[in-house]
Amino acid sequence: MRLAFPRTSVSLLCALLIVGLLVLSAPHGALAQGGEARTIPARGQVTVARLNVRSAPSITAPIVARLSQGTMVQIQSISADGRWYQVKTGESVEGWLVAMYVSTVGETRARETAGNTAVAAAVSQTPSSSPSPTVTPTAAAPTITFPKGAVVATTNPPRTNVRSGPGTNYPVVASAPAGSRYEVIGVNAARDWYQIRLPNRQEPAWIFASLTTVSGNPENVPEVPETAIPAPPASTAGTASAPASAAAPAPAPVAAPNTSTGFGYGMSVNMWQGDKQGVANLLKQLGFGWAKQQIRWEFAEPEPGAIQWQEMDSIVDAMHSNGINLMFSVVTAPAWTRPNLGGTGGPPEDFQLFANFLGAIASRYCGRVQAIEVWNEQNLRREWEGFPLEPASYMDLLKRSYNAIKAACPSMLVISGAPTPAGYSDVAYDDIDYLRGMYQHGLKQYSDGVGIHPSGFANPPSVTFEDWQAGRYDAPSHVNHRSFYFLSTLRESRRVMEEFGDVNKRLWPTEFGWGSTPNPFPGYEYQVRIDEATQARWIVESFQIMANSGYVAVPMLWNLNYPRNTEMGAFAIVGRPAFDALRAMMGR
Repeated sequence: MRLAFPRTSVSLLCALLIVGLLVLSAPHGALAQGGEARTIPARGQVTVARLNVRSAPSITAPIVARLSQGTMVQIQSISADGRWYQVKTGESVEGWLVAMYVSTVGETRARETAGNTAVAAAVSQTPSSSPSPTVTPTAAAPTITFPKGAVVATTNPPRTNVRSGPGTNYPVVASAPAGSRYEVIGVNAARDWYQIRLPNRQEPAWIFASLTTVSGNPENVPEVPETAIPAPPASTAGTASAPASAAAPAPAPVAAPNTSTGFGYGMSVNMWQGDKQGVANLLKQLGFGWAKQQIRWEFAEPEPGAIQWQEMDSIVDAMHSNGINLMFSVVTAPAWTRPNLGGTGGPPEDFQLFANFLGAIASRYCGRVQAIEVWNEQNLRREWEGFPLEPASYMDLLKRSYNAIKAACPSMLVISGAPTPAGYSDVAYDDIDYLRGMYQHGLKQYSDGVGIHPSGFANPPSVTFEDWQAGRYDAPSHVNHRSFYFLSTLRESRRVMEEFGDVNKRLWPTEFGWGSTPNPFPGYEYQVRIDEATQARWIVESFQIMANSGYVAVPMLWNLNYPRNTEMGAFAIVGRPAFDALRAMMGR
């Protein structure tokens, strides 16, 4: 379960963009200690519901605090690229904020941070979406002066591939380090690739728009006629605008979706290297017929082809022998599948490797594992590192996985990865818009069920965002966006299914729940407002809502038994009134 920022108003973003342009127009370059200071805003105010404070100017740097909307900050310095403010609050919180989410008040003499460019490079940001160039001369950041009014793209990842045409099937002609700046002289018809000029290249080149930050209005950039764009290499023609995996498109579905699953009661459980039979006993006490276990691919296949089956075998044996249906939710790619991108927080560089792993699971456990959820919260950047944060990229992974699973075990259910409830921010893509984008790229044909995470935060399950808008409901926080409401996310997700005619399929809420603790982890402070009796009441009420909806299949409550001293433990129900309340609900 993750937190993400809600949508910021268009007018506010426009105003902040103007401020950002004024900052970016000033001379850049880190000043040495004691050098000349620049005039930047003295104070700022947080403009979104909650904003992460990070230890360094990078979206991958550790979060040191979270500030609520309206918090005033003292701006100490500005990053060399103008996109981050180093701030301090009256509560002695110090760190870095994304500048576009801070409205500025007044001006003062403040110093551009010395050596800030080096800090940003050391803390890796989102890597390039295409990690295997064949020609990689370094395209050093240009030092040219851009004409007045120019639209300028600044690269964000540690390395961005620059190509000869608008697509990942075009040859790589250079590799641009983070912070490289180029004038945008054209866009393709889809407006997702920018045409630029390199200092030492006569022909124009192209970069993927989502990997850059733009100053100026890209709508003013002319579209490059198709006749002026070089033809893609003959071997890969027809995929010129594919932004994600560079492999061939997935074939048509090998089997039609199975939408016959009725309502059931499920629970997210923690069995990995734990007491499998103990979990089975608890589920039987509750009368629940489904369990969801997360499988971290990085642990299961640490070396190519060396799948460690022992732990999965034990989990499957325990659930099957107790008559409990089992869903695996598979996440995190091994490091060997990301040799250029690094880390395990995103999919493999070759999506087919993940599909192959799921196919192996389906083959081994056909008839004993009933469902697989393909990835998790892929609309959150930390879960989709190295690839464009967009539905088309995920759908490439899902299509390959669907076919691999169905080819190995046609009866196994394929559940699409559930987006996290979110608005738009520097780290997230609105989950309802993301789901709509998944449908636009084939979700109806490549899934047996649609995964969602209808979180309730500290709001009752029967209350909606519309109730807050109409003044019928209020709470101290987490009220001013649809993603904060269980029922709103549930209903909006169903409306998207209806919009695309997928009315015979059901939603699978693979995570939902309410946490309760007097000592919440940072970002979960709202949990102190939920006592254990309220937690129990809301969980039962949410199951009743879904059981009566007619469009929900198997909700997986988050969670049964994660340790209490962890972030997940506030949601656990073992030894709490919620466990007894669910037993009573099930007539136990």
